[in-house]
Amino acid sequence: MISGGKSTGAATLVLERTETVDLPPRILELREKIQNQEYLDNAIQRIAQVISNHLIDDPDELKFRD
Repeated sequence: MISGGKSTGAATLVLERTETVDLPPRILELREKIQNQEYLDNAIQRIAQVISNHLIDDPDELKFRD
């Protein structure tokens, strides 16, 4: 059941309430991390770096194909 949403500027993140008892420890850890703005900023920076490196290494791979 969808219980709320959080506007993120360009997109909307829909959150679902789940009992934490049923979740694996890794999911609980990630839930806590994404509440930290510095963690999110670093994660976004890392994703951008990986994509940039990928574009430099093999630019033809990301061209539109028919």
